[in-house]
Amino acid sequence: MTRKTSIRTLIAALAISALALAALAGTASAAGPAPTKVLIQAESGGFFGSVKSPKLVCKSERTIVLYKQLGSKPRPATDQQVGMDTAQANGNGYEWDMGNPGLHSGRYYAHAVRTPQCLAANSVTLRAQE
Repeated sequence: MTRKTSIRTLIAALAISALALAALAGTASAAGPAPTKVLIQAESGGFFGSVKSPKLVCKSERTIVLYKQLGSKPRPATDQQVGMDTAQANGNGYEWDMGNPGLHSGRYYAHAVRTPQCLAANSVTLRAQE
């Protein structure tokens, strides 16, 4: 093998390695933000629930906002914000609790705020329990 052939072989190997690394980096970023699920329960005028996700960062210290639903569908951009809490580890899960904010009639849902690593999510809508 001549010196020119060795250099060409080395350059080709480096180019293939660079392409492989670029493909791996693209796959990692294509995975994107993790899904999130927010569960809600109502009891005696209060709301509480849990947060589920395959990524720990999407459950621990996750901001949960309680909204009063004004229309036929949950819309965090236009619905009335009535409370906020941060999900905390509790046993095997991550829970949030608004306590009893004194809410009466109406329909309410919990919303997990989107972060760079986690998708936003809404819970089901519940009626306040007086």
